[in-house]
Amino acid sequence: MKPLSALVGMVTGAIVTTFGLGNAASAADFSLRGTFAQDDNVQLFDFSVSTTSAVTFRTYSYAGGTQADGTVITGGGFDPVLTLFDGNGYFLASNDDDDSGTVAKDPQTGQGYDSLLNLMLAAGNYTVALTQFGNFTNSANLADGFRQEGNGNFTSDFSRCTTDTPFCDFTGNLRTNQWAFDALGVRPLLEADEDVPDEPVIPSDPVTPSIPVIPIPNEPGDEATQVPEPTATVAIALAGMLAMAKRRRNK
Repeated sequence: MKPLSALVGMVTGAIVTTFGLGNAASAADFSLRGTFAQDDNVQLFDFSVSTTSAVTFRTYSYAGGTQADGTVITGGGFDPVLTLFDGNGYFLASNDDDDSGTVAKDPQTGQGYDSLLNLMLAAGNYTVALTQFGNFTNSANLADGFRQEGNGNFTSDFSRCTTDTPFCDFTGNLRTNQWAFDALGVRPLLEADEDVPDEPVIPSDPVTPSIPVIPIPNEPGDEATQVPEPTATVAIALAGMLAMAKRRRNK
C-alpha cells in the first residue's frame, strides 16, 4: 500500500501530479494515472484529512475528460470502481457508475461508466481502492479483500465479449488497461517504514552576556587603596586596644 506522496514509479506506467501543496500537513489536489497488468488488480491509496472536509474522488479513464492538473484523458480505459474505507479498514462508500450526470459518456460506447464520490469526511486516515467492474469488496472490511482477486483476467467470463480478452466492459466493448482519477482536498500519509520528519528546532532566546565589573583605577600618582578584609580589621583593632592597656599599666 503506497501513499499518494510516494506513488511515482510504484505503479506500472503511473504518472502523478500534485499542485496546491504548501507543506506535508496541507490538503491538496492530486491527479493520478496508471495501468493495470490484469483485470483483478487492486490499487490502494492512503490519505488523510486534518479537519472535517469535503473530498472528491473522480475517475476519467472510461470516458475521458480533463483532470484537475490540466491533463486531458482521451478515455477508452476499463470500467472503474472506487471504494472508500476508514483508517481501520471498515467500508464507508463505493461507486461504480456515477448517476448524477457529472461524469462524461464515452463517445464510442455511449456509456457513463466512470465513478464519482463526493463526501464529507471527519478528520482521520482513510484508504480508497481502485478496481475494475466486477471486482467489488468481499465484505465491509478491507482485510477480506475483493471478489475477483486471484482470478486474473476475469472480465470476459461475465461480460458480453465474444473473445477471451481482458479489460472488457459489461456491454461487450474491449477497453484498455489505463486508469486515471483525481483525489481532491486530501493530504498524503507517510509509509509505515518511512521516518517521521524531525520536529523543527526552535532556537532558544539568546542569553545576554554578563557585563564584567571593571575596577575604577585611582588618580595617577595615588597609591591603590587596599581595603582590609573584615577579619584583618578586627585583629588590628584588638591589637591597638591591648597596646593602650599596656601603656596604662606602665604609668
